[in-house]
Amino acid sequence: MNVQIMVIVHGSEQAHLIKVLSEKTHALRGKWLNSKISHIDNYFAGLIKIEIASDNVDKLIDQFKALHINVETVTSESFGLVNDISEVLGENDIKIESMECHRVGGADIGGIMFTSEFKILVADDFNKGELIESLQTISSDLVVDLQTPA
Repeated sequence: MNVQIMVIVHGSEQAHLIKVLSEKTHALRGKWLNSKISHIDNYFAGLIKIEIASDNVDKLIDQFKALHINVETVTSESFGLVNDISEVLGENDIKIESMECHRVGGADIGGIMFTSEFKILVADDFNKGELIESLQTISSDLVVDLQTPA
């Protein structure tokens, strides 16, 4: 069974480190779903969301730690709505280039509203209608608005 893990990595800058981390993930049949990497002077910090077989999680973390960087993880079989949306996009062979999620609350909306914006890469034969239908099966109150860049 596949799980999604959030991996926090940080330490002194190393040549080609991001490439090495992604290669180690790929070698264990994992895939990066999203990442944010920052560099300041000779130090880096990163947050990487990875989907990988549960049997390979410990192997991957051990391989990351062998690179002499600090590594922390959070494992979850589901990250809620973001997981559901990511799964539908993956099933449609759509790559997530970036995403931004927010929870907005207030008395005027009667509770908390979750919003997310995904930047995706699609194939030339992409069917917008099919994707919208697939996403709307996640929840009856899910609103989907697909826009193309100008």
